[in-house]
Amino acid sequence: MKQVIITSLVIIAIIVGAIFISNSKESTETANAQGSNNWYGQEQGVITLTEYGDFQCPACAGFFPVVSQVKEQFKDQIRFEFKHFPLVQIHPNATAAHRAAQAAANQNKFWEMHDLLYENQQSWTSSTSPASIFEQYARQIELDMDKYAADVNSGEVLSIINFDVEEGKSKGANSTPTFYIDGEKIEDLSTISSIEGFTELIQEKIDAKNSSSSQN
Repeated sequence: MKQVIITSLVIIAIIVGAIFISNSKESTETANAQGSNNWYGQEQGVITLTEYGDFQCPACAGFFPVVSQVKEQFKDQIRFEFKHFPLVQIHPNATAAHRAAQAAANQNKFWEMHDLLYENQQSWTSSTSPASIFEQYARQIELDMDKYAADVNSGEVLSIINFDVEEGKSKGANSTPTFYIDGEKIEDLSTISSIEGFTELIQEKIDAKNSSSSQN
């Protein structure tokens, strides 16, 4: 049943993503901007698995349990990266959520906020004041609230988010979630919508990389 739901969400995400390409409505000085550096597992993994995700995206939330298990299962072998890709035209609370996550990252608690945002997506997705909800999450994970308040609305945090978005677009991302393994886009999300499918693909890529390294 869960796989059917995830598969349905994937189809919706692809259709919506084809119509609405992520585009930040806010402007900021980005001349010296750099992207996010939110990773889990090994800094230099055998392979790098990258997700461009949107915290308000139902398909991303549908993939969240699968991705969580995969990144935990392979944490000793891979680098898992999460990149900001809010679809602002269809998800009005997405940018605020990504701001909260990146502000938490500034205190080395990105993954704690990442998990809360997905686990509680239905609680804030339709809220007219999501920032207050995100403040509750920040307190829950014991952030320095003065620093959080300064960071969450800062131009620097927005620049990081915008950088990720532009980077994703340049790589061909136009919907969420979009996954890459060592820079190669996973075109058919239905193949990784289950733990078994995702695990099989990652193991295949790890084995191929190890085999190639041993021959050199």
